[in-house]
Amino acid sequence: MIIIPWIIWFIFRDRKSSARIFAAGLLLMVLSEVLDIVGVGLGKWVYPVKVIPIATVSFSFRLSLLPVFAMLLIQIKPNLNPFIKAIIFGVFGAYIGLPLLSVIDLYKKIDWSLHYSFIILTIMYLLSHWFSRRKSFHAVD
Repeated sequence: MIIIPWIIWFIFRDRKSSARIFAAGLLLMVLSEVLDIVGVGLGKWVYPVKVIPIATVSFSFRLSLLPVFAMLLIQIKPNLNPFIKAIIFGVFGAYIGLPLLSVIDLYKKIDWSLHYSFIILTIMYLLSHWFSRRKSFHAVD
């Protein structure tokens, strides 16, 4: 779950825009990491299994699957309405990804609704899409 998405992105990335798209993916990684720390800290969900002592299993979901999926959505059909892509991203992340992690006992909701995850993931995609479209990506003089 950590390596394969990045290999897929490396193969299918738009080489002319890869830095810009990667920057949008990094924004999504940072946002998801911060929000995950807040959610775990508030007791909204837990990760029952730790693969390594310092990182939870959700590490691969937050720092690999989500950003790569968003980066691929940003570059595929670039003129498609970003709200449609954001809804697709939110649906896959909240209603497919998180339940799959629950089924294999890697994620456990305590006081949380998947609808909240859908809204947050949808907004996160829209922010990363907006960031990828900024015209401030110029060479440093």
